[in-house]
Amino acid sequence: MPRLLLSIICILSATNLVAQDAITLPVPPGWRVENTSYPPPWAKSLPWKGTLQLRFPKPFFDASSDFFWSYPILYQLRGNVINSDEQVRRALLEYDAGLYGGQFPKKNVKMDITRRRADNKYPVIVVNGFDPFTTKKPLRTWIVFHRRYDKKSDTTTILLLRSSHPYEKDSQVWKSLKTLFQAPAGF
Repeated sequence: MPRLLLSIICILSATNLVAQDAITLPVPPGWRVENTSYPPPWAKSLPWKGTLQLRFPKPFFDASSDFFWSYPILYQLRGNVINSDEQVRRALLEYDAGLYGGQFPKKNVKMDITRRRADNKYPVIVVNGFDPFTTKKPLRTWIVFHRRYDKKSDTTTILLLRSSHPYEKDSQVWKSLKTLFQAPAGF
């Protein structure tokens, strides 16, 4: 009997460890990696804790490229967090305002958390913000927002697929982002 009990405990422990395993986004050839703690250094006022992964294609900074400002962002956060439109708005606003480094007033950043869905499932968010890196001009980006909460590990996983190209299911940019990052992130 003790051996059976020990076996059951080991199986349950292993199952729990699998549920808590961190996700690592793939790194396609030529893409740049950025991994940091959450909140990121440029948005320390955010209250949530965890990790942040970003992947940038080589032409991310090329305003003439289809992949200009097109990248995935993966949050893995402790607790059941960023679970309302208000919290999503706050997370994105603080993230972007910090990224702009004071070059564009936070009050000028506008967001539309639309009821439009990507693939009839994931909310599409439109951000009227700023490009602090290349053009130094206002920039509109589209975000496909993925979120899930795992009760066992008490972890919220959020995948943002973001691009300066409007979300269109058949767009090569959006097909690439979805193909490369949705499944590995578990969506």
